[in-house]
Parts: sequence; structure tokens; C-alpha cells
Amino acid sequence: MGWTGLICFCYFLLALEVFGLPGISHPVSIAIESYGMLEILWYLFWFLPYKSYLQKPGIRLEPMTRAQRRAMIRSLLNTVPDILIFLRGWFAKAHLDEIYREDVMDWMLWALWGTESFEGVDMEEMDEYIQEAEIKAGSRLRPGRGGAKPIRVNIDPVKMVHRSLLFYGLIGFLDVNAAIFMFFQGFSFWRQPRSNFFKVFPPRLQTLASLNASAAPEFSYFYRRHKCKRYRPIVFCHGIGIGLATYIPWLMTIPKDIGVLAIELLPVSGRICPEAASSSVFKEGMRKILSQQGIDDFVFVGHSYGTLLARPLLEDPVIEPMMNSMVLCDPVAILLHLPDVAYNMTRREPKTAPELEISWGAALDPRIAHTICRRLNWQEHYLLREHLIGRRTTAIVGSRDCVIHPDAVASYVYYGDVNYTSADVEEWKKTPEEWTGRGELELYYLYDRDHGQSLLIPNESVQITEVVEKYCRIDGGPDPKLGAKDVDTPEPPPKHPARSHFSVLTDSNMV
Repeated sequence: MGWTGLICFCYFLLALEVFGLPGISHPVSIAIESYGMLEILWYLFWFLPYKSYLQKPGIRLEPMTRAQRRAMIRSLLNTVPDILIFLRGWFAKAHLDEIYREDVMDWMLWALWGTESFEGVDMEEMDEYIQEAEIKAGSRLRPGRGGAKPIRVNIDPVKMVHRSLLFYGLIGFLDVNAAIFMFFQGFSFWRQPRSNFFKVFPPRLQTLASLNASAAPEFSYFYRRHKCKRYRPIVFCHGIGIGLATYIPWLMTIPKDIGVLAIELLPVSGRICPEAASSSVFKEGMRKILSQQGIDDFVFVGHSYGTLLARPLLEDPVIEPMMNSMVLCDPVAILLHLPDVAYNMTRREPKTAPELEISWGAALDPRIAHTICRRLNWQEHYLLREHLIGRRTTAIVGSRDCVIHPDAVASYVYYGDVNYTSADVEEWKKTPEEWTGRGELELYYLYDRDHGQSLLIPNESVQITEVVEKYCRIDGGPDPKLGAKDVDTPEPPPKHPARSHFSVLTDSNMV
């Protein structure tokens, strides 16, 4: 019945046992007991039906052609550090002796066809992909089933925890205060239709108070007007948690002349609200919002979940030309086909404080869990090198990131492959000093930092602002890290004795 309701019920029993009727009839006791009753009713008559409702099927994967599936599986297999560890990860750390051929076929049905049925699936094509995986692994899978169950995020039950009325009350308090604070910092709030006031809990007073209506009814956002022609504005998509409130300290480090459009993603912000929009609705909504604010050239900044929204924008013919450059913090989208994100968000039992924060504090929230498991198809959101070329992109990776596979992502961004060794970490540690902002794909490696700490720790958040500000410059002014050197006259990237750095220089028209 939730911890708060259970605690209040235990208080009632204890007061009755120790003090009798006077104990439970005291005004303080009556207040505690009344609140406890509300929490128990909330659990029984809201959470349990809501949990059942959120198990319904989600967005179906758009069918792919055989050529598309073949190209995808080959591209992904080439970016797997260890195929056997890869298989174990997608089978929730099961032993290899438990993973048989038909078990892998179950996983491939979901990964490539988005289904759990063999109906309409070409078994010859399936065998082709399994053989390629066996060749890469250097061993053959045993026929039949071994009992291991694959992780199939869109098919498996949605795991979630109960959120108390007290929790939602705190979220509402932070939400209102964050909106007031951002207003005094020069941000205007662009609301969803006022009818949405009754569809979101805790209620959002700013939805009633704001005179500005978002052009996209599915999204609200904060916008600080862009004032400087020498810079580009920023479009920011946040990660899972409690919304934009946790990002306010970082947003305040961005120079006030640079415009900031911060999209609110309520389904991943710890609220009860309508389900997350599909990729097509998101792209359409972003077109309307960018047009509403007259933005046609911007720097995209995504954090964690927000990086998953980069690919839909990159594939939109209207928005893609507007994206001058990207900063991807804690980039869960890069190498999303590796099992780490799926396992860590849906299966892992937390053992450390950061893992507990990610799991209980975010991933197991009912609407967040539903968004991850029912409103996303990883096949439509993962990022590889071919998606990122053509513009300047920086990936900011913490060495202790407990959500992604930080070493594999760092190696892929830095070298273009996942064939890394422990010695490579020493090279990556130098990237904050060597970063220039002129490479097509650059790594910014934060040693001894975990997921989320790039934007939440003051020292690191200031560094991230410097990266973003460099990308925002239009006039090719001097880089504070390079003295009087001009960004339009780039030097070759640094040479590393062990391996060649992947990043190549951009054309001057990208700067």
C-alpha cells in the first residue's frame, strides 16, 4: 500500500496498543490517520488499476525491409565489444549454458521484427543473422531452448513502484517554484491547452496562469528570447527525473544573450499525465515550436533520455538543416543496441547510491517506466557514426556512468570502434583539455563521474556550458582556450601514439 500509508497504519496500531482510544483520538493522531487513509485509498483505487492500465501494448515497430534489417544487424554487430557478453546482457546476465539457439531467435523476433510471433517471419533470413552472430562469437549455439529469457523491453511486463501523494505533492511544489524562478530569470512559459490542467497530476498552476500557448499542444516549454546575432540559440531536451527543475543551475550558467528553448517532457518527469508522443508527433510538434519562435539555426543539447530524441530530429527533412551542432550528455542513444541501458533501466537490482537514484528515483516511476517500455522502439532512436557525421557533435561521457557502457561509447566516439583497452582511458582523460569544438565527432570524457553528474556538479556544468557556447558562436571569434586563433582556421586534430583519433575536421561552413 506504499510506505507512507503503511507507516501511518503502523502508527495507528502502535498508538492503539500503547495509549488506547485516547491515543488514536488525539488531534495529531487523527491527522496522521486521515492522511494514512488517503494514501491507502490512493494505492488501492488509483495505483493498482493504473499499473494494470500501463501494461497495454505500446507503439509498434515500423516494418523494415529485409535489406534494412540486414544492413542494421551487420552495422550493429560490428560495434559489439564482445558478442558473448552482448548475448548474456540481453538475457539478463544468464549463463551462456542457458542460452540456446531458439532463445536467441526469440530475442531477434523482438529486435528486428518487433514481435514475439514467428508468423510472417522468413526463417531463412533469421538463420542468416544467427549464423553471422555465431561467426563473430567463434562458436555455435546449441539447438533448442535452454530456459534463458531475453529482455524484450516493449513486450515484457512494465515494472514500476508506487508513488505516494506526498511524493506528488513535493513534485508539484518544486514544479511551481521552478516556473517562478525561471520567470524571474527571463524565461517565458508556453503552456499546453488549458484543458490539459485536468489531465496532469500534480496540477500545474502555470498552465492556467500563462498567456502564451504552445503551437504544439502535446508539449509545453520554457523560452528565453535570443538577443545576440553572433550566437545561435539552444534547443534543450532533458532526461528522466523530475523535469527541468534539476537543470536550473546549469541553465543559469548560459549567457543571457543566448536564447534557450527548453522542451518539457512530462511523461519522463515524475508525473501522471498523457502518454509520451510518438516520434512522428514529436517531430511535427518541434517544427511548430521552432517556427513559433522563429528559430532556424540552433545547437541541440540533449541529456540522457533527451539524446534519444536527436535521431528523430536528424531524420526530419525540415529540422535537420537547422541543427548546426549537437552536445550529447550521458548519451544513452549512442550504441543503444548494447544491452547495458535496457538491463540497467529494467532489470538491475541497485547496489549503489547512483544505481538506486536511477532505479527508484526515475526508471521505476509509473509513467517513466511506461514511456521507456511502451513508447520507445530502440531501433528508431539508436545513434551510430553514420547518424552523426555532417555536423559538429560532442559526446560527454562519465567514466563511471551506471546506465550506459561508458568505455564502449567513449571508444566508439574517440576511435570509431569498440576495440578499446584500459590504456585508452589515459588518452580519454585528456579530452577536456584537448577538446577544440572543430571536430566532426569529439569526446569529452569526465573521469570518475557518474550518470547525470556532468550537468549537476557545478565544476562540470560550467565546462559543459563552455562546450555549448563554443558551438553557439557564428562569427568565428577567438576561442578562449586557443588564445587569438580563429575557429575558421583549424589545426589538425591531436595525434596519439597508440591509435588514430577518429574525429575529422569540419568544413568552415559548419562553424
